[in-house]
Amino acid sequence: MNAIIKNILIFSALFLVVHCAFAQNENPVISAIQKEVDRNKAELKMENMAPPFFISYSVVDMYNYNLSASMGNISSYNENHVRRGVPSLLVGDYMRNNLNLADRGYSQQPTVTSLYDNNSGISLTIWKDLDNAYKKAIEQYKAKMAMIQQQTQTEEEKALPDFEQVNPVNIVLQPVPVNFDRTYWENYLRKASETAKLYPDILNSSVSLSVRNIMTYTYNTEGSRYAVPITFYQLMFNANTRADDGQELNHTLYTENATFEQMPDIATYIGQCKELMENLLKVKNAPVVNEAYSGPVLFEGKSVEYLFRSVFFNNGKLYATPKIFQPNNNNYYGNNQQQGGNDFELMLNKKVISRSITIKSITGQEFYNGQRLNGYYPVDAEGVVPDKELVLIDNGVLRNMLNGRKPTKKIQHSNGHVRYDYNSNSFRVRPGNILITCNQTFNDDELRKKLIAEAKEEDLDYAYIVYDMFLGIMSKIYVSDGHEELVRGATLSDINLKSLKRIMGASDKEQIYSFDFVQSTVIFPNAMLLEEVDITRMPNIEFKKPYIVPKPN
Repeated sequence: MNAIIKNILIFSALFLVVHCAFAQNENPVISAIQKEVDRNKAELKMENMAPPFFISYSVVDMYNYNLSASMGNISSYNENHVRRGVPSLLVGDYMRNNLNLADRGYSQQPTVTSLYDNNSGISLTIWKDLDNAYKKAIEQYKAKMAMIQQQTQTEEEKALPDFEQVNPVNIVLQPVPVNFDRTYWENYLRKASETAKLYPDILNSSVSLSVRNIMTYTYNTEGSRYAVPITFYQLMFNANTRADDGQELNHTLYTENATFEQMPDIATYIGQCKELMENLLKVKNAPVVNEAYSGPVLFEGKSVEYLFRSVFFNNGKLYATPKIFQPNNNNYYGNNQQQGGNDFELMLNKKVISRSITIKSITGQEFYNGQRLNGYYPVDAEGVVPDKELVLIDNGVLRNMLNGRKPTKKIQHSNGHVRYDYNSNSFRVRPGNILITCNQTFNDDELRKKLIAEAKEEDLDYAYIVYDMFLGIMSKIYVSDGHEELVRGATLSDINLKSLKRIMGASDKEQIYSFDFVQSTVIFPNAMLLEEVDITRMPNIEFKKPYIVPKPN
């Protein structure tokens, strides 16, 4: 690594020290936000309408750097700087306000604020945003209160507040620089992308880098002031080939981390790219699955993480969600009802999966066994500090769910898991750091022996090992002699809670994987054996005709 990069790393390390300390001086962005928010809270008032009781305003400052390469050549480059304003304004009170109402015709587009740290530029934007937000909130509040008057609520529903009041926090951290030495990264991507030249059967490939440096500044009228940096680096290597029968096959390697120091060096990354292409070409020459299967399945590597993510997080299963007031027609004031919510919370304190499994949120922990966790953050988007350990599922029993400041009947207090979603410009409940453990562990050889033994008990000729659940990369392992046969065109037909009720054991080793632009990190067993899973052939596989002219050299 050259001297320039070493100096950048030293510079970054010094800033990381500052990042871990509270800022002692006034932050000009937060000061500008506070001044204008307080002014609007005092003066926003329409005739015969309630003033706002709560206002929060965030300025999200983002620097994006994107670089792509293919076959040893840089194919694209762009960078941009955008600053968004995100208002939140409530009228009424903590018990009843304009939250939890289905949005009918209202849209909140991200506001681009002044790019200068000055009072006039930021204040002008906030003033406009809060004026619009107040008018919208008034209409929502009127509609919701009219709907409530038409409904019969239980005493429990009447006692449940719409928004939880919390103690203010003061966490003002300093920005953290990212390493975007363009010369370094262009050289990195060129070398990584040109490895595809070694594999003539790879038809298309590319390597892309996304580096994002975000600073979020927030003030609310409860007195909370917080400024939090988020940095991430994402490398994405994609390769494509076509089987002899015409099936298109794609494979993507995602490498996501919060700091430059966590990213692999070029030699390591080239090795990972080569491994991906070699595995893809093995799949290319593998037979297509031609029969259905129901029996034991061993999940290995990232397929374990994706198994739990698909059951609990991609669908919001472990997110506490309040019901919303939903009009049945275009008239706000007639035929209304409450809809939505997450009925999974009715299973609190009941067994939902195998008693061998425990799932915890450890979002408040920055390190695990000496390794930095990318999903860590000191305070969430609503000003709540996440717990260092929150048990969600304890030996198979549901104990808690991820939540923000919108209480539900069973989950009435925030545990600090509301995050800002950059794509939708909204606040959503999302995981930070998740720890999945199993109390029945075996080494990898023992798990395979258990898999074969269970398949033999079921009078099966083979069982399945899933390596990549998302891409459908799996192999048959035969009972007779334990040899493996890679297959393609297979899919897991129905993975749900029932699938996780009969777990026969897990690996005694762990993996750590980050996803979703380093918003979330999962620590999980390296392998997990499920007693019964259904595997079938993918429906509607498209078999394309072969190329007429061979691929150019």
